[in-house]
Amino acid sequence: MKIRLSILLAAALLCVSLVSSGEDKKSGKPVKGVELSKDSILIGDQVALKAKFSVPSDALLQVFPYSQALAQDTTFNGGVEIVREFVLDTISIKNGISELSANVLLTSFDSGSYKLPKPIIITAGKDGGIDTLNLEESLLYVNTIQIDTASFKPFDIKGQEKYPITFKDVLPWILILLAVAVVVWGVLRYIKMRRQQKDFFGKSLVKEPAHIVALKKLDKLRTEKLWQGGKEKAYYTGITDVLREYIETRYGFGAMEKTSAEIIEALGDKKLDTKIYTSLDEMLRTADLVKFAKYTPSADENENAIPVAVNFVNFAYMQQLEAQESVGTSAGKSAENAQVNYSEKGSERRSENGSETIGNNKNEEAK
Repeated sequence: MKIRLSILLAAALLCVSLVSSGEDKKSGKPVKGVELSKDSILIGDQVALKAKFSVPSDALLQVFPYSQALAQDTTFNGGVEIVREFVLDTISIKNGISELSANVLLTSFDSGSYKLPKPIIITAGKDGGIDTLNLEESLLYVNTIQIDTASFKPFDIKGQEKYPITFKDVLPWILILLAVAVVVWGVLRYIKMRRQQKDFFGKSLVKEPAHIVALKKLDKLRTEKLWQGGKEKAYYTGITDVLREYIETRYGFGAMEKTSAEIIEALGDKKLDTKIYTSLDEMLRTADLVKFAKYTPSADENENAIPVAVNFVNFAYMQQLEAQESVGTSAGKSAENAQVNYSEKGSERRSENGSETIGNNKNEEAK
């Protein structure tokens, strides 16, 4: 009989609790609770403080930073620190009631027990009423690492560990040395080339005379042996191009734009040797036939083409030297004549001054 009475009493209490909890949710009263992910930690560990509460879905909500709650409590003195401030999350929404959670991450570097302050959460309804959720405080234990002093043995500080040198470690130094070597080589080469009157790439800075340039190009064509390999057109084109460039520099007219006949006509009044002039005319005619009429010249014509061009260049250069010497000789004679005239005028002036002096002396004696 007593057992049945106890069972009936327990069932009645359970029904009452279920009815009361259901009424709380339907009435919209806030359901509140605060819990820690763990109630004790070691120094330096992190712990999450979670505040769960339910509010009407149409209510305004503000969660104050937990750092403000810690600052207001003077018992901490920096014993508990904030790792991450409150993050608000929605758990569920039912019958106009929102169940929410606010999580903050904490840590501590001082051992002891800490009574964590209440989170500050304020709600405001449509009617303008403001309410502060009354959440409970939590207790956190921070433990230090226990040291077994019986078996503990102190050790000296370890020296610096040396790791093996890898190619990746050496590569930057290799690149720096290569860069320095290239810069030094470049400076030395520049100085050497400047002393030889050349540019950095070995090209002469002193402009060679036109006849030297032409003779070098003709000699290069001879060593290439173009006509021996059946390349007569390239052979004669190279010769005529060299001659046109030299004639344009030597005589000062646009030989590159003129035909062979016009070049020969323009050279007619340059007082060239008859044999050289005739040979040059024949060689240019042969070159035109080879380039434009697919003419196949004989071996003698091919062999004589470069000597004809060389003879013309040499004769034109010697002619230029003779002209320069004649100009220099005439200038020297003019200078000598001017000096003689100057000397004669000077002697005349000295004789006149001497006669004037003698006359003055005689007048003084007569007085």
